[in-house]
Amino acid sequence: SIQSQMSGALGFDPPSLQAAAQWCLANDVNLDEALVWINSATDPSLGGATTFAALSTKAGLLRKQGNTEEADATMETALANASVFEMHGYGRQLIGQKKYKEAFAVFERNFQKNGDTWPTHVGLMRGYSAIGDVKNALKHARIAVAQAPDDLNRDALQGMIKTLEEGKPVAQ
Repeated sequence: SIQSQMSGALGFDPPSLQAAAQWCLANDVNLDEALVWINSATDPSLGGATTFAALSTKAGLLRKQGNTEEADATMETALANASVFEMHGYGRQLIGQKKYKEAFAVFERNFQKNGDTWPTHVGLMRGYSAIGDVKNALKHARIAVAQAPDDLNRDALQGMIKTLEEGKPVAQ
């Protein structure tokens, strides 16, 4: 069991603790112990680190336990340390949860933090599309396609531009 693994040598390894806590969060089991594990995984005195992944796992566990205020504060710290791609992924996750305004705020914040880059414009395209602003979504899609790093992303964005030009939001 995951509990017996965490009480052995793996239980002192921050990446293993984080993985176990993430698994518990994803499967909605053993949340109290998972919170202990993620607290250890993020404790610098135990070799842990306050990475975006670890802190977002902690925020998710706190939220599931009804501790919304601490979850929000933890997620705020996670976002402050997030890379451009971690912020983008979190925004996409919020869209998947149908939290469109929150997602848009994350995409806007990513743009403010990381500037005029391909992933930030893709995020703004998705964010504007999610809140029903197809015109601004199209504007950012056109900027993103010019900045796309490869044909795969350019082609995907061209398809989204076509959808937006038809006045339809992109699939979330």
